[in-house]
Amino acid sequence: MTLSHRAQTARPVPMLAGRALLGNLRDMAAAPHTFPARALAAHGGIVGMRAGPRRIVALGRPDYARHVLVTHHERYPRGRINRNLGTVIGDGLLATEGDLWLARRRRIQPAFRPERLQALVRSVNRVLDPILDGWTDTARAHGSIDAMREAKRIAMRVIGRALLSLDIDTGSAGAFAAAVDASLIQLVRRNWSLLQLPLWVPVPINRALNRTRRTLDAFIGAEVSRRLDDPAYRPDDMLTALLADRGGAEPWTRAALVNEAKTLFVAGFETTATALTWTLHLLAAHPAVAEAMHAEIEAALGGRHPEMTDLPRLPYGAAVVEEAMRLYPPVYNIGRECTEDDEIDGWAVPKGTSMLISIFAIQRSPDWWEAPETFRPERFLTADAAQRRAALPYAVGKHQCIGSHFANIELLLVLARIVQRFRLSHRDEVPVGMAARTTLVPDRPVQLLMEVRS
Repeated sequence: MTLSHRAQTARPVPMLAGRALLGNLRDMAAAPHTFPARALAAHGGIVGMRAGPRRIVALGRPDYARHVLVTHHERYPRGRINRNLGTVIGDGLLATEGDLWLARRRRIQPAFRPERLQALVRSVNRVLDPILDGWTDTARAHGSIDAMREAKRIAMRVIGRALLSLDIDTGSAGAFAAAVDASLIQLVRRNWSLLQLPLWVPVPINRALNRTRRTLDAFIGAEVSRRLDDPAYRPDDMLTALLADRGGAEPWTRAALVNEAKTLFVAGFETTATALTWTLHLLAAHPAVAEAMHAEIEAALGGRHPEMTDLPRLPYGAAVVEEAMRLYPPVYNIGRECTEDDEIDGWAVPKGTSMLISIFAIQRSPDWWEAPETFRPERFLTADAAQRRAALPYAVGKHQCIGSHFANIELLLVLARIVQRFRLSHRDEVPVGMAARTTLVPDRPVQLLMEVRS
């Protein structure tokens, strides 16, 4: 039986009731993490909804996600959300498809080779030394830190060092950091807008996006121009790795290099900062987990800073990172567009359907996880293959995050340094909820108290 015939004879996906014109748009925009997850739990892992005129099929099973992202990825290219990213990052890796994406991916991959990771360790340690000294002063003064603000500061400075060999903190670099934050907020607004006008139309959202894009282009562009104008200036960083000769490959254009550097910066900043925030929150809320992680660190390191060769001896710490990203996946939904009639497990998916893969739903489903709402790092010490296939914080398939290994190592290094030095607790007992913005963030500031370990 041909695909076309199967698609025609498959049963229609059940649709949620919604408003006449907007459909389910308001509910989706208000809670794009929990609204699809609740609907998917009630409909067996697949459900249809509308966002204005757009028909969406949401998926909440790992096998359905793999159908779209792996087995039949050619039928499901990236869609609207990735195109919106292009308004900020240009034709960078996150916003492209087809031959251009493949060529760029091959050019960028060497920047993430294992030999680059030792430079990441140096970057993390260089960034953390003054920041953790400041935390020590705060702790001794009985003060607290804002976990999200500090996580963003750490992530911004680490990617600044690793990608550009720059200390990003104040001055023009501070303006750049603010522009990254602003661009992500503006992209969320654009993603949920029914009418998306071209960027040259001077409506408020477009003017804001153009301002932030100019700031990003100017900051990254200055560093790119410096490298292109002075071939002798090649510090040990990812931008230098991008510029390395790859055996006859076409030279980078300045515009392409700026766009890819912006992509690596934005992707390496926001998701890492979010994951770090949630993990600090969880460690403060689960002191027994933090103490188990500390015991492992002490046994492996004996008080010194972690190096790359130490990481295999920190399996419990790695499990803490995995479990935090299962409970609070920074990227909670993945969007794709169906370009030909298809069927998924007997359900019809017509051409033109927007697909929404709910990572949040899959990673909190009792169908795949025991006690899915509970923070249990030990589950990843013995997780079987089926369970690991249900953990998709970096997506899966050809568009799996190119920096996933980089991010996991960065998170483990940062957390090891923090747990090595401090005990964390919450300043208050007010519950922390979730807010789905560009990434899944806490719905209020997470204020942490620190006790310096003797």
